[in-house]
Amino acid sequence: MKQSIQVFLVDDHQIIRDGLTNMLHDAGDILLCGCAPDVPHALEMISQAHPDIVITDLSLPGKSGIDLIRKVTELYPAIRILVLSMYISEDYIFNALQAGAWGYLPKQDTTKAELFKAIRTLYKGEQYFSDSLAQTITRIYSHAIRKVTAPESVTRAQTLTLRESEILRLYAEGLSNQEISEKLNISVRTVETHKNNIMQKYNFRSTVDMVKFAIRNNLADL
Repeated sequence: MKQSIQVFLVDDHQIIRDGLTNMLHDAGDILLCGCAPDVPHALEMISQAHPDIVITDLSLPGKSGIDLIRKVTELYPAIRILVLSMYISEDYIFNALQAGAWGYLPKQDTTKAELFKAIRTLYKGEQYFSDSLAQTITRIYSHAIRKVTAPESVTRAQTLTLRESEILRLYAEGLSNQEISEKLNISVRTVETHKNNIMQKYNFRSTVDMVKFAIRNNLADL
């Protein structure tokens, strides 16, 4: 029998907890192992429940979701934390990632299918961010990585085609698939094909990995 992904939910609104509880029942491979309305109760219950994933809001009574992320990361580094929040500004996302979050979803437009996908992605040991946050995430990593002075060897980039190099540079500048499509006068599907080729060549696991490589090697400035 396949092992279920154990999920713990932290949100101060009962209606949200009830809704997500009902939603997770439909996943099959995902099991809700507990809920809490605030940080103290969450920390106490997480120590007993031993979840794989913690889903938390950032706005909580008393201590914030950022406090929870830091504490869980410190005490239980194997637990992966997914933020589900209405706050989607760069500051909120940056603080959550810096505290140790593995993923970020906006409450406003996250579907059940995307929530399940995010949980399963984190469980596999990969980060997950909503497509609607892609440009914000890129800016955050861009600002952080430009502070790093030691670049990787750029020899890996020499096997890219001219079009792939151009598309990689535009991703590093924070453009979306649609914006790259319009800028280069090619279809979104063609952009995605080039992106997949780049990621396969260098075994990048996510768009974030691809952008980080481009920025570290100053490819965004070409």
